[in-house]
Amino acid sequence: MKKVYFLIQEWDHPASRYRVLQYIPYLKESQIESKVALFPDSFRKWMKLFSEIQDYNTLFVQKKRLWHWQLWYLKRKNIKIIYDFDDAVMFKSPVDGGGRSFKRQRTFARMIRYSNQVIAGNQYLKSQAMPYNKNIVIIPTAIDTNKYTTKDFNKEKEMVTIGWIGSKSSLLFLKELTPAFDHLASQYKNIELKIICNDFFDCNKMPVIKKTWTLEDENSDLQDIDIGLAPLPNHEWTKGKCATKLLQYLSVGIPVVCSPVGVHNEIIKEGINGFFAVSIEEWVEKIAFLIKDKSIRNRIGLEGKKTAELSYSLEATIPKFINAIKGI
Repeated sequence: MKKVYFLIQEWDHPASRYRVLQYIPYLKESQIESKVALFPDSFRKWMKLFSEIQDYNTLFVQKKRLWHWQLWYLKRKNIKIIYDFDDAVMFKSPVDGGGRSFKRQRTFARMIRYSNQVIAGNQYLKSQAMPYNKNIVIIPTAIDTNKYTTKDFNKEKEMVTIGWIGSKSSLLFLKELTPAFDHLASQYKNIELKIICNDFFDCNKMPVIKKTWTLEDENSDLQDIDIGLAPLPNHEWTKGKCATKLLQYLSVGIPVVCSPVGVHNEIIKEGINGFFAVSIEEWVEKIAFLIKDKSIRNRIGLEGKKTAELSYSLEATIPKFINAIKGI
């Protein structure tokens, strides 16, 4: 039996939940024994980990890059390494100033070289890893679509809710659309913006509903949204994003307006399962188009749900995940 030790960032971190934790229940039936732990935060805890890992033949590392001495030790003990990443970790995020980072590039290249198997979240990330390792498989971030209820657009609802779900680190991208929100609020009196996050901002004219994210309320919070937003700047770092929020909208049948950046271009077909917007004028135009017609929101949303279920559902990616582990 293959025995795999998984290292994740945090139990509630989206990358931990979507890239590792949701797969764990399916491993045992494929003769894969597993243990999941958080990354050690001290030398003493690393020593304890190295003691525990003697009983495992594979270490699965999610996103973080290990230090040279840690990689050297694992190789010396003949422990195979699977490295999974769903972000452009070799670049700085726009929030941190953006641009290339020699240190990030060096630690990324070393991590990829030492790994026996690399799992990339999309084609762009694979292209960044290819110069250092050819043993790479693409597994997109997947959504357990069975956990989401399809939105019922036939329910009577006084307000049209434009919504966004995400973490504080990406909230800045939404805030940049404030001029579009205020312009829409001056045109339509039945709209509101719902932010599902752990941080918030206010608009001058657009009413803002502030909802702290919890796993328990995630499905019901998404049900409240009539139009989902996924803005991203066109940046080397954002090109590597795996579009988790976009897939969440699609999974509940919500029509989306998003930036044509990175994997968004692979998921969305303009006018079929969503819309693209770049300028403030385009964001206003596309959102307004969906505000006006409930039947179009319903049609676009259901097409999006089909996309999520066919290519980005947990059911579609479980075999790929298991094969990546078994094939090492």
